[in-house]
Order: sequence, then structure tokens, then C-alpha cells
Amino acid sequence: MKNILKIIGLVALISFSFFYTDKVIEVIREEDEIMIELESVKDICEIDPIDANIVANTIIPGLNGRSINIEKSYKKMKSNGIFNKNLIVYDTISPRKSVQLNKDKFIIQGNRNKQMISLLFVLNSNKYLEKIEEILNSKEITANYFVSYEYLINNSTKIKEMSNREFYSYGDNGEYTPDNLLFSNNLISRISKNNAIYCLTNNMQQKVLDLCNEFDLYTITPTIIGNEAPYNSIKENLTSGSIILLSMNNNTVKELGTIIDYIKGKGYKIGGLSTLLNEELS
Repeated sequence: MKNILKIIGLVALISFSFFYTDKVIEVIREEDEIMIELESVKDICEIDPIDANIVANTIIPGLNGRSINIEKSYKKMKSNGIFNKNLIVYDTISPRKSVQLNKDKFIIQGNRNKQMISLLFVLNSNKYLEKIEEILNSKEITANYFVSYEYLINNSTKIKEMSNREFYSYGDNGEYTPDNLLFSNNLISRISKNNAIYCLTNNMQQKVLDLCNEFDLYTITPTIIGNEAPYNSIKENLTSGSIILLSMNNNTVKELGTIIDYIKGKGYKIGGLSTLLNEELS
């Protein structure tokens, strides 16, 4: 009986020692200058997520939020021996309503907080391509091409050589089938630098939305369509987050440089859909 009591006493003493040690370490950490600094900036550096804006069958992406991971940040800074904001480790806070969870809706715009727009072109022939590429390259612009099935098959080498571009499937000139969608996306993902995760429909075709959702893809409807007078259309309707579809025609060739200068003059960046439509903080 005495031995049992001794063992119980010893276990209790060891447990208390561990508890006491943890408490001492906790107190020391709380009084550490690095920890004090971390606690002082915690609320300032935290950003609340923004929910996606859903209206009927349309959606505008939200934005992730962030919070400081105190434990990881403290360990990282402690190993360097100094508080440094650049070493803060953040945890992502996802919005409750996210574009990732609503692929059954048409994306009509990017999040306005990004101060960015995207330029889209349908690529189904080489006519005007060289001139448009020359303008885009001279302005150092990332553009997005929705490539028709036939063009993709016959021009995969050309596409592979085009830099600073994002490529997505346009099916058979806007008509998507399971076969051409699957083949196109596999080929695009192999020969380009982006994942082919978007479909395009100019007039919210439900059958396009249903098929692309079935393939776990997003479906885009342009915010602005510039055909005969693209500059005027953009000037009258441009907002942050605009998805602008430009025709491959002579009017676009004439006005593209002016369009790009106008968009930049409004303070907007021009980027790929992969950046505009994701919900990551910039």
C-alpha cells in the first residue's frame, strides 16, 4: 500500500512539475518582446474575408481574409532573434460564399477590390493575330485567348511558343461537347502555362454552364463585348473587375493600343483570368 502511495505521489509530483514548467514558459513567452509585438499588430494585420456576390444565376468572386498565426510567427521570429513584420505567418480565412463552391453560376466580373481587368480574345484563325500580338507585347500585357477546337489542333506549336498568355477552350466556336472540352483542356494544360479551367459564353447559355459545371469548370460571361467600336464600349462601361471580350478584327487592331492606355490611365492593372478571378489576396 505504501509503495502504491509513493508511486501516486511521484506521478502527481511529475505532473505538477510539467504543469508548472508549462506555466513558467507561458509567462516568459507572454513577456517576450516579440510576443508583445505580435499581439499588438494582430488586429491591425487581420483582414476579414469578402463573400462572393451572388445574384440569381450570376456570381462575382469574393476575397479571402487572413489572420496571424501567432504560434508559427513567434517561432519563426524567435529563431531570428527579432520581431520582423516580413516574417509574420498568416492563416487564410475563406469566405462563406465562394466562387469555388458555386460553379453552377455565370462569372460576370472579377472582384472590384483587385483594381484589375482582363482582356479576352476568341482565337479561331491567324488573321489579325500577328498585329494584336505585336501590340500586346509592346505594352507588356497578359491577355487571355479562348481557342476553338480546330485551331487548337492545327496550331498547338504556335500556342506553345506564345508567352505571357493564358489559353482556354472555346469548344467548336462556342459550342462545347464533352469530347472537345476534355481533349482541348488536356492539350491546353500540356502546352501552355495555365490550367484550362474556364469556359466562355457570350449570352449565358445554360447548356454551356451545365456542361462546364459537370466538368468542374467555371463559366464566364463577359462584362463588356467590344465589336465594331470597342474603345467607345469600354469607355462607357469600364469598371474595376471588368472582363472584356474583344473581337479579332480591324477595329480592335486600330484601337487596342488606345484601349490599353485608357485602362491603365484609370489606374487598373490588366491581367490573366487566373489572377483576376481567384479569391487570393493580392
